[in-house]
Amino acid sequence: MDYGYTSIIGKTREKDEDSLLILSALSSSNQTSEERILAVVADGMGGGESGEIASKIAVDAFKSSLGPLILRDKYRSMEIRDMMKESFVRANSDILQYARVQNFYLMGTTATTVFLSGDHLAVGNIGDSRTYIFDSNGHTKFRTRDHTYVQGLVDSKEISAEDARSDPRRNELTRALGIEAVASPDYYRIKIRSGDSILLCCDGLWEAYSDEEIGMSVASQAPAQEIANSLTASANEKDGSDNISMILIRT
Repeated sequence: MDYGYTSIIGKTREKDEDSLLILSALSSSNQTSEERILAVVADGMGGGESGEIASKIAVDAFKSSLGPLILRDKYRSMEIRDMMKESFVRANSDILQYARVQNFYLMGTTATTVFLSGDHLAVGNIGDSRTYIFDSNGHTKFRTRDHTYVQGLVDSKEISAEDARSDPRRNELTRALGIEAVASPDYYRIKIRSGDSILLCCDGLWEAYSDEEIGMSVASQAPAQEIANSLTASANEKDGSDNISMILIRT
């Protein structure tokens, strides 16, 4: 597999409040081998230093809970789901505890994470950072659902998906880590085919493009790191009002 990642501050922010994690290992058992990958993108919020701390706390929780599965020879399929749930619970609890001790108000983060093992992908998501799956032609096969006020309006057909892109309330989150006592992520299990691309990104990237435009870029024959560098640079040119982070995994 080929993967690339990048995170930039953007044109207007003073610091990068996003945090990334990607771990990869080759596992061998019963004379077969498969590559496993754990990836996380977290977009912190809260102002001052609290956003960048919240996103780092979340990434550390995923690394501690799910990271050991990367190296295990065997595990039950439901174990990934259980450990992913534990990661979100732990991240939420750790952020809330840190905020209480430091007296930070509304310290939180979005988080989207994937655990890829062979052709099986587990996805967890909360907030408006997204995980996409594109086929070899750049067509969108899957996209996580945003937890935003505006997405709720789209779901209830009060506004169109196109209108949602320019709605001034589009960044109002309805779910995130560190905001409520109990976090409510979405979980998915997906079968991956050879040639698929998995993209994790924050809103600083996807707000600059349509899904079709992202898919066209991802379908390029260029190396994943080159695509990551190009996408974030052009998103910064188009907008740049937020941090821009992404991880791209080519299968």
